[in-house]
Amino acid sequence: MPNKIRNGLSFPTGFILVSALGCLFHFLYQLSGNNPVVGAFTSVNESTWEHMKLLFFPMLIYVFVQWLLIGRKKSGFLPAAAKGILTGLFFIPVSFYSYTGMTGRNFFIADILIFFISVWLSIRISEKQLRKNPEAGPALNISAVIILLCLAAMFIGFTFFPPDSPMFLNVK
Repeated sequence: MPNKIRNGLSFPTGFILVSALGCLFHFLYQLSGNNPVVGAFTSVNESTWEHMKLLFFPMLIYVFVQWLLIGRKKSGFLPAAAKGILTGLFFIPVSFYSYTGMTGRNFFIADILIFFISVWLSIRISEKQLRKNPEAGPALNISAVIILLCLAAMFIGFTFFPPDSPMFLNVK
């Protein structure tokens, strides 16, 4: 089962779906005429935080589709998905600030590669974790749901009320 978890979307399909949605979500706010409802779920500027939304919400859609296909049958699905999403979200700022700290500037192609690597990591970690621990108790499932809901609330809330932190500054 290296590329497919029984009856779910294959890895390439998931990677393409999440990557395409993330790319679309980069431009959707502007295309919507700066609609605040659209902006709650898509990137509204060029800050690191807003670019993390490009992974989070498309991954959440992917996780929902996967949950409909296989997740309801595997109690460890949601904790595995949460771990994958958290890994990808962690990778984005760590890699961005590492390379820009070393080079003194950012590079468009590097930023795009970071996004695609974060998608790859998120899906791979989720799949690996699910194969390793296909079953989980109610407490772990509730924790995973709470983590994902808190992240969604933070992404939406900080879009409209960003903290005073470099991660939220529009770098454009």
